[in-house]
Amino acid sequence: MKCKGVYQYICLNLDADMNSPKCRAIKKHLDSCPNCTAYLDSLKKTILLYKKQEGPSIPLKTHRKLHKVIDLAILEASTGKPSMRGSRKS
Repeated sequence: MKCKGVYQYICLNLDADMNSPKCRAIKKHLDSCPNCTAYLDSLKKTILLYKKQEGPSIPLKTHRKLHKVIDLAILEASTGKPSMRGSRKS
């Protein structure tokens, strides 16, 4: 497995079965890749801090729009292709 696959899978499958073949392949990759290990550690810390931090609530429409932007960023990172974000106004 390559780093690109690890990044994409981790982001898209945070709640996946940790004993799946894909997760076992990721664990094997992490054993030999300090960059991916650092990425995963950073992601875990971010999630932990997010859960501890109480912040202002945002409107549901804004929340959904934020998640769409995040999904587009993940797609761009995984495909290397820019999205059509700027081509349409919301």
